[in-house]
Amino acid sequence: MEDISRSFDPRRHRVLVVDDDVDVLQGLCLTLRGAGYPLLAVQSLPEAVTALRREPFQLVLTDLYLGNNDLGVHIADFAREQRPAPPVIVLTGRPTFDGAQEALRNHVADMVVKPVAASQLLATCRRVIQEAELARRNSELESANRVLTSVLPRTIEMKDPTTSGHASRVVGYTDSLAKRCGVSDEDCSSLRLAALLHDIGKIGVPDHILQKPGPLTADEFEVVKRHPAMGYEVLAELTEHANVRTWVYQHHERWDGNGYPNRLKGEEVALPGRILVLAEVYDALVEERSYKPAWPLAKVIALFREQAGRQFDPDLAHLVADGLERSGNRFFAASPDSLF
Repeated sequence: MEDISRSFDPRRHRVLVVDDDVDVLQGLCLTLRGAGYPLLAVQSLPEAVTALRREPFQLVLTDLYLGNNDLGVHIADFAREQRPAPPVIVLTGRPTFDGAQEALRNHVADMVVKPVAASQLLATCRRVIQEAELARRNSELESANRVLTSVLPRTIEMKDPTTSGHASRVVGYTDSLAKRCGVSDEDCSSLRLAALLHDIGKIGVPDHILQKPGPLTADEFEVVKRHPAMGYEVLAELTEHANVRTWVYQHHERWDGNGYPNRLKGEEVALPGRILVLAEVYDALVEERSYKPAWPLAKVIALFREQAGRQFDPDLAHLVADGLERSGNRFFAASPDSLF
């Protein structure tokens, strides 16, 4: 992500300045224009409201008392109607408890007591604008994450109804196993997202193949095998989560190097990725699919032991097999005392 503090350019941030005292207004404008801010200066609350509704601003700087009856903090109510909403800084030469309370109720970004040095005023303006930009970017990321973690998995399951709930279950399995293996909190977070999105590439697989009730032909299976690479491409813009893309790309690799798409071997796939490989297979085995019944636990345990050092990381495979023998499906519970 672009560093907001380093890229700050006052010329990109238009300021609405509001003060009923002409001399003060001129002084504020002189200071802000000298620092490079483009601005509009008005003297009353109605003028400020009209300006906000007419054009975008990145900051509002207003006196607390405007004329005999209006409070500058009320500008914040109208500012919040804008998209994006500019933050509001209130200036006052008569700070009072009631004025501070009113500012808080109106979600004012900051209050500055006059007289104020030009350097302090400019520093406050810059900080408030940067904080608003950061909050806006975080909100955008949260919105994007909601799409990633909700809409996309549902889209996959609409393409392949036989795997309904598969992604969310794999998230639980990978998270439980990762914590047992001492994976860092940061990698656990990335692994949860990778688990949720690991089949995103199936969006590019034809429905008649995904929903086929019987075994696939060799040609059909070759089409299915493209989905990790397609998932990697779909997630190309996930630049801040490189591990997520990588583990999505690798979730069909094997410990012995006979997986796909790149025939990676052993620790060429990082531990979180190897956990995803195993958890994805575990869910596929224990759940009923259109082409097979659910496997009994004993058969799953036997497969993990047989495939230790072949399909799966041997330490992981034996850890899971031992745990399933000891605790059954409760091995994957979030805590030893909870039911899965």
